[in-house]
Amino acid sequence: MDTNDTIQFLKEREEALGDKIRYRTYCTWYARIGHEKREYGVFLYTDGRIMMFEDFDRDPQILGIPIRRKNKEKYEKLTVSFPISSIVSIDRTTHKSAERAFIDGKDSSKSAGMIARALCKLVTKVTLSDGTVMFFEMMDHKDFMNRIKEFKGL
Repeated sequence: MDTNDTIQFLKEREEALGDKIRYRTYCTWYARIGHEKREYGVFLYTDGRIMMFEDFDRDPQILGIPIRRKNKEKYEKLTVSFPISSIVSIDRTTHKSAERAFIDGKDSSKSAGMIARALCKLVTKVTLSDGTVMFFEMMDHKDFMNRIKEFKGL
């Protein structure tokens, strides 16, 4: 259930998009090869044409109890957008493979096979027409894929 703060937040995002939010989800991990990584997640949303995501400054927690970080880095707000029409592929890969690709700075990730899908932590890999590769650990990969197909008219 959305709180008043959440409703206000969504309203502000709709005003920025210039349209209603047609899909939204929270991703608990994100990485973009050659750019940034977020360990604590990003909010992903779209009006059906433009995909937007942004993160929030928050301290890590275990069971709702904040954990102090000794060397807290200066927070820089992340906001990224791209047209849904620029998505050329969506795949599943292991978190380990995505992490390795991010560290290497090139896409060395492989599609998760049946065994990996059953035993490993998986992330969604999104490749754009300009070669950008992003990884999202999202709550419902299948729903994300179906919504992108819907928005692309496939």
